Amino acid sequence: MKDEIKVVKLIQQEAVKVDSIHSEIGTDLQDIKTQLLRALEEGCYLYKNIALTKIANNATPLAKKSFTEIVGIANSKISNEIGFSDILREEDMLKIDNKVNTYIETFNKKHQLDEWDYAISGGVGLFCAILDILFVQKPLMPTANYSQKVDGLFNQWSQTAINHLIPPDLSKILEKSFKIGGADSRLPQDFVDPISGKFNPINHRFKSLNHDPVLACFIGALDVINGTCTIVDNGTIKVLNTVRGASGDYGFFEALGMMLGHLASDFNAPSAKGNRGMGIPAPLMGLFGTLKGFRINDIDIANLAEYMYVKGYDARHFVTMSIPVLISEVLIRVLYITKEIQVNNRNFFEVFKETLPFNILPRFRILLNISYGTMVAVNAGKVSLTKDILNANYAMWLAFTWQTFHTMYWLVWAKNTELQSHIDDELAKELSELQLKIDNLAKVAEFLPI
Repeated sequence: MKDEIKVVKLIQQEAVKVDSIHSEIGTDLQDIKTQLLRALEEGCYLYKNIALTKIANNATPLAKKSFTEIVGIANSKISNEIGFSDILREEDMLKIDNKVNTYIETFNKKHQLDEWDYAISGGVGLFCAILDILFVQKPLMPTANYSQKVDGLFNQWSQTAINHLIPPDLSKILEKSFKIGGADSRLPQDFVDPISGKFNPINHRFKSLNHDPVLACFIGALDVINGTCTIVDNGTIKVLNTVRGASGDYGFFEALGMMLGHLASDFNAPSAKGNRGMGIPAPLMGLFGTLKGFRINDIDIANLAEYMYVKGYDARHFVTMSIPVLISEVLIRVLYITKEIQVNNRNFFEVFKETLPFNILPRFRILLNISYGTMVAVNAGKVSLTKDILNANYAMWLAFTWQTFHTMYWLVWAKNTELQSHIDDELAKELSELQLKIDNLAKVAEFLPI
C-alpha cells in the first residue's frame, strides 16, 4: 500500500505540472492567434509554433511507462514516508468517512435485532419455559419398577418411546454383543493401581468418562483399544490400566462401534431386580466430577452432580428435558422465517439458510441466546421454589451455555473482524468498478485520432 500511495502522490505532482503547462499553453495559443492575425494583415509568415514546442518539451515522463517503472520513479522522487492525509484533501477525507459510515450502518442493520426479533425470542423462551414447568417432572429413582408410570407428560412420552426402542430383551442382546473389557470396570479391584475415591456399580458409569454419550466417541474408543478405563477420581481425570485389559484387537472405528453398542445396551437396561436401574449419564455431566472442592452455598459441585445421577438424573431424563428445547428450536425458526418473509420481503431459502446449525447468522444466534436465557431464568425460579435440584433442566442450561459462548465470541471478537472484512469488500467492489471504467476509457482512447 505504501508504493500505491507514493504513486498517487507522484501522479498528483505530475497533474499539477500538467495544469501549469496547460495554462501556459493557453497563453501561448492566444499569442499565436494574435501573430496569425498580424501575419494575415501584414502578409508575412509564422516561423515558430510556440505552443507545440512547449508541449513537446514538457511531455510527462510517466507516459507509456509500466506500473513497476512508475513505482521506481515515485520512490526515487518521494523518499519520505507519506500517508493518505498527504494525498487526500479535507473534503475527500470527509467523503470517505461518510462512505465508511454508510457501510457500517448497512452492516449493523443486517445484524441488529428489531422489535419483532425481541418479541419472538422472549415469547418462545417464556412459552417453552412454561412447557417445562407443566410437563417435565423430576425423574424416577433407579430403584423404581421398570414399568412404573412416570409423572409429567413429556416424561411419559420419552419413557414410552425409549422402552419401545430399547426394551429389556434388546439391552441383553446388545450387552452380549458389545463387550468392552476393562473399559467397563465397575469396582476398585478392577484396576491395576489403587484409586482414592469411591467407585462402585452404582456410580461407575457416571465416573467413567468412556460412558459419556459425547466423550465416548473419543475417550471410549481409546479405552476399548488400550484396555484402559478413564475415570474422574477425586476431581482428577485418570487413565487407568485394568485387570481385564482389552477385549480384542480393534482399530479406532471398530472400537468406536463396540463402545457405542455398549452404551446402547446400558442406556435403558433394567437392574437385576427388574428395577429402572442406572442408565448412562447425561452428556458431559461426568465432567462436573472435576470440580471436586468447588462449592456454591457450601454445596460441592462434584458431589451434587453425582447425587443427581444416582437419583435418576441420567440420559433418559435428558431426553425428557430436551423436548421443550427441541420445541423452541423449531418454533423460533418458524416464527423468525415467517417474520422475515412477511415484514422484510425476503426469500424463504435465503432466510432458512441463516438458521441452519452450521451457518447460523449472528443475529439469529442472539435470538436463540435471548430465548434460552429466558428459559433458564424461569427454570432457576422453578428450582428455587421447589427447592429441588432435580427440577433443573440440564438440556436448557447446556444449550444456553453453548449459545452464550458463541454470542460472546461474536460480540467481542468476530463482529469487528467481519465488519472490517465487509468494509474491505465494499471498497474493493468500488475499486473494481473504477478499474472497469478506466479500462473502457483506455479502449476508447485507442480509436481517437492523434
